[in-house]
Amino acid sequence: MPSLDSAPNFGLLTETDLRDISGLNLYSRGSKSISISMASTVFLDLVEFLNGYSTNQTIADTVEYYATVAGSASAGSWSVYIGDDDKVRLLANMAFDVSHTSGTDWMGIGSGTVSSSPSGADHIATLPDEWTRGRVAGPSIFEIDPTGEPAFSVTIDGEYQDLRVAMREPGTIGDADDSRATLSLSYEDTTENSLSGINSVRWLIDEDGFAVCSYPSSVTALTWQNSKLRKLLGFTGDETPTTTIGSSYDRLRATYPAAMVLIPTRPVERHQLTSDTMATRRRLIGGGQVSNKLATYTRSRVDFYLDAAADERDLYQHFVDRFAPYTGPGRRLTYYGEWGDSRRHGYILEDAYGTLYSLQEERGRFVGTLMEGSFDLNYPGRIRRRVPLSVTVEHDEVR
Repeated sequence: MPSLDSAPNFGLLTETDLRDISGLNLYSRGSKSISISMASTVFLDLVEFLNGYSTNQTIADTVEYYATVAGSASAGSWSVYIGDDDKVRLLANMAFDVSHTSGTDWMGIGSGTVSSSPSGADHIATLPDEWTRGRVAGPSIFEIDPTGEPAFSVTIDGEYQDLRVAMREPGTIGDADDSRATLSLSYEDTTENSLSGINSVRWLIDEDGFAVCSYPSSVTALTWQNSKLRKLLGFTGDETPTTTIGSSYDRLRATYPAAMVLIPTRPVERHQLTSDTMATRRRLIGGGQVSNKLATYTRSRVDFYLDAAADERDLYQHFVDRFAPYTGPGRRLTYYGEWGDSRRHGYILEDAYGTLYSLQEERGRFVGTLMEGSFDLNYPGRIRRRVPLSVTVEHDEVR
């Protein structure tokens, strides 16, 4: 269902152009070096570069793994997705019950048992509760009991960018968020290490704006070989992996927030839309591209407070040194209305709730270009606690 959070945290992410390190060794795991050929690719943002809004090992893959281990006849038929009512659904070729066992209930199973209903040749269980927005962190366990088959437990382990990312298999969906999925760092790392089953490498940006690598404990820890990427992601090179009790995954988190990413601690103050219907033959899109289309152009103005030295987290210097240099007139800038839901913002009656779009007002990703402007980082009072800022993003969609 649509998010019930009345004041969610938001994110601003600039485009990510790493063509100058295309084909270079980025880091190694033992004798294996990770590189990406991206000489002609500019990513929408750092999330797209790190995981391509997808994962090599989806939740459906995990269910399939445990169904196969249990010898269930349901193996080979499982799907997990977000339906047009914005609730998570599980699909199989036979009737089944599902119940949450332990850990965070990311999918919205609830405290009871959910039974599937027939839908043609399939059986679908629509989970009743709101699915959790935010970074998915395991272990989380739920049980599936197929009719006439032994019940089996499913463990979601490690970390994912969010639940939506955990449902998407790279290079197989074919929608607007799938075009660069097989160029992501997560995909290359998982593929190079020949991981399968319940194992995959997952790079992500957490709720504080820090880069995180979640990888199976059996995989060799990484050694940085490219200092540019290391610094862009906020790593010093001295970080050590940590583990979670009961988890088979290790976690490597950067020391500093990632460049090109801004996630303040406070919710957005105001997000307002402006539409211009043009009657002239030419205009600049976001200050960078010339358009001769007579159409409606929509802009988002985002007003927010930037954390500073006397606040919970100091992002003042981060904004100046590691975010603002990657912005500018005509540069791509994406506004995430609710961090932890990486879907695009869709149009009513044209798009539907699912793993690509959110139709909820103010939510989803608004992809566009930064309008010309300047950032005045003057404190409003004596205490250096926070700075009011505003950015204007012109949407990519021209109607």
